[in-house]
Amino acid sequence: MLNTFIVGGGRAGLGLHWPVLRKLRALPDETGRWSPDPPVVWDVQDIHEQALAEGLVAADSLAHAAKLTDPARTVVHLCTPPVDRFATLQELADLGYTRIVVEKPMTVGVAGLEAIDMLARVRGLRLRVVSPWLASSLTHELAELVRHDALGGLRSLSFTQFKPRWTRTLRSNNHTTAFDVELPHSLGVALRLAGDARIVDAALTDMRIGDTVIPKMGSARLTLQHHNGVTTEIASDLTSPIRERRIGLRFDTGHVVGHYPISDVDHHASLTVHDGAGGGTATPRILFDDALTTYIDHAYRDYEADADRAGGSGGWDDYAIARRVVQLLQEAHLMAAARDARGGSADDSAGGPAAAASGPRPPLTGVSTSPRSGVADHE
Repeated sequence: MLNTFIVGGGRAGLGLHWPVLRKLRALPDETGRWSPDPPVVWDVQDIHEQALAEGLVAADSLAHAAKLTDPARTVVHLCTPPVDRFATLQELADLGYTRIVVEKPMTVGVAGLEAIDMLARVRGLRLRVVSPWLASSLTHELAELVRHDALGGLRSLSFTQFKPRWTRTLRSNNHTTAFDVELPHSLGVALRLAGDARIVDAALTDMRIGDTVIPKMGSARLTLQHHNGVTTEIASDLTSPIRERRIGLRFDTGHVVGHYPISDVDHHASLTVHDGAGGGTATPRILFDDALTTYIDHAYRDYEADADRAGGSGGWDDYAIARRVVQLLQEAHLMAAARDARGGSADDSAGGPAAAASGPRPPLTGVSTSPRSGVADHE
């Protein structure tokens, strides 16, 4: 039987992971998967009252948590920001935890990635990286269309990821550029559908709120060339007045348009297949798509069965994909910086002037920005 330890009691930990876990634990447990002991939560801030209200036990430290629940039979949900991720993982490994679900992005930069790789190998960590879009019903349907060549060969992919993110950007330094907010989702799907790729173009713009300029947190754009010849275009805008998570696939004889759920308030996606050969447009399909629940359920089933990530119930290796996403996003950061150094501005695509200064963004009053705080976002 498996228990749960949530590290980080903010938006990701208690706002997203815990409601999913509570829902899964409430289902009939025919296999005896869930421990009868209450799950444990820890945060750098005092969350004892909140934990009690949620039916959780609050630990005073990571070491205290290891006394409340057996590390050998516990799945850790690491929901703190990625800045200090290696140190936290090392402390968890020292306490005997090996089953660890890590919030995306896994880490910042390739150096941190290599350190985590080494730690995982030496300490036998079974890491998963939260990848709900990989578990999405919409992604599954798209993967089946690609696999069966129903519309011929895949030629290109496009992603549009628009959302207003003003307040959360002001109050938190958890993400340093717009590359790190929405793009890990779409980039992972692109790798799953079309295979490995290289970055051929990347750009960032600033976020402007009155006289406040938040460098590189406005919009992000990536162009990828996959090794099989497919191209992917990704555009994300965190200053958009609307929300949209759209994917488009072009094939030899048709194209497909899909929309992922825009938030956790509704778990439905849409899919429309345009068959160019037949001359008609298919009626849109609505898919139930509670992707985070599916992802966490797969992770626990694999942990319970001691299955490998790629060979388990998910059918894909989220750690390998997340690892490659970190590498590609670092290349994108370097490419966008080189574009700016050549004389382009951080606001090229928006048509505005570059920010004159790039100091730390002003936090909202009374909100902690500690790198190990539980206020980490799951976007």
